[in-house]
Parts: sequence; structure tokens; C-alpha cells
Amino acid sequence: MTENVIEVNKLYKEYQLGVIGRGTLYRDLQSLYAKIMNKPDPNSIIGMEDYEKSKKNILALSNINVTIKNGEKIGLIGHNGAGKSTFLKILSRITAPSKGEVKILGRTASLLEVGTGFHPELTGRENIYLNGSINGLKINDIDKKIDKIIDFSQIDKFIDTPVKRYSTGMFVKLGFAVAAFLDPDILIVDEVLAVGDAAFRERAINKMSEISKSKNSTLVFVSHNMQSIRELCDRVLIFKNGLIAFDGPTDKAVNEYITSSVSDIKRKNELN
Repeated sequence: MTENVIEVNKLYKEYQLGVIGRGTLYRDLQSLYAKIMNKPDPNSIIGMEDYEKSKKNILALSNINVTIKNGEKIGLIGHNGAGKSTFLKILSRITAPSKGEVKILGRTASLLEVGTGFHPELTGRENIYLNGSINGLKINDIDKKIDKIIDFSQIDKFIDTPVKRYSTGMFVKLGFAVAAFLDPDILIVDEVLAVGDAAFRERAINKMSEISKSKNSTLVFVSHNMQSIRELCDRVLIFKNGLIAFDGPTDKAVNEYITSSVSDIKRKNELN
């Protein structure tokens, strides 16, 4: 029986709009007391039926329940602002959920925003060692992999230059190379690859496929490129307004998403 490597139960992520704190000292104290006492926040919109009418808070994710098995290749698609990147940030432990539980089994490597995890004053080589150490690799392990990482990144000429001088494309190439060669159990990749050149995107797609097949690693991949989703993923989640609107086979999900997108465009044109 294949075990679950990711379990997400009743996950919510709430953000406040335009203000720091709850707006008044009284409400701040209310929320702080609720947090200390492990009680529901009286100022939160989580659980409200008409939360979309709130002018101060939004739910980026609302009651997300997902299980991902070892070796699955999961694609996340949806319009901008649908909740995909927020979901990945929670899986990568970059941000914490407002409510709910996330269980992850295994080593996770993430490539989300350009430059995430890089120290600008350190060189590319030094950042490889830094990222490897953060992800649990020993120096000897990194020594064995570093030549392959540098070769794959195609920035060997600049590897001993501080990364603050790197272009966006160089950041992406090095970031992906580091993530890909960490031998992750779970590889999480956002649409950050879209800023790379076409040749590198193809190499990155092939590398993700190779990792998934050779190590039976789990892949969670966000993309607006439906061809990449079809090539890499065997299951797709469609996010819409912080909810999972569809969870199923890739071809069916892509067709559903395209049909829904066309309908939305027609509806907007009719209103205009």
C-alpha cells in the first residue's frame, strides 16, 4: 500500500487587507488572548458563511483537504490569485496556516520565488553549500554533487560571483539546479521557471521528469503552461477563489479548466 507523504486537513489561510493588526487595540487584545488560550479568533472570518463580503480580511485558502501519495505527480492550475502559490508556501513552510493541519513525510526541496533561500552577499558556490546544509545534506554530500549542480545551472563562469549581481534568469537556473540535485523526496516547483529561457525550461522539465521516475519522488508543480502539466502530471488540482474546484486526472482537469476559462471570458465580454 502506497503511503501518503502529504496530508492536508481543513486548511485555511487568512490575510488582512491594508492594516497592521486588527484596527483597534481592543480587537488586537481579543485576538492575542484567543491565540494564547488556543481558542477561535473572534475577529477572524474563518467559518463565516459570507466571508467574501469582508472588507478587512480575505481567505486565500478555505477548507482545503488533500492527500498526496508517494510518487504522485500533482499539478496545480488556476487563475492568478486562486490560492496556488499560497498553498505551496504552506507546504514549503515559508508561511504558516491560519487554521488546519499539514503533515509532510520526507525531505522537501522547493523552488518558488526567484532567489528564495539565497544570501545576496554570498557567491553562487557558497549559496549551494548554504542551501544544501539547510536541507539536511552534509558537506561531503554537497562536495559530490556540486560539479553536477554547477554544470546543470550553466552559470559556471559566474559561480564565484556574489548572487546579488545575478540576473533573474541566472537566479532561476541556480535555484532549480540546487533544488533538483538535493535528492528530494518531494519536489515543489512554482511557475518561477517561466522567467527562464526556452532551452533551460525544457531541460528543467526533463529533469523533473527524471527525478520523479528514477527516485519515485513526489512532484507538486504549479504552471499556467498546460503542455507542461500534461507532460509531467498524472493528477491535477484546480484552485478557484481559495477552494479546490476539481481534483482528478490530468486530461480531464485541463479540459475542465480551459472550458471554464473560455466561459469566464465570454461572461465578462457580455457584461462589458
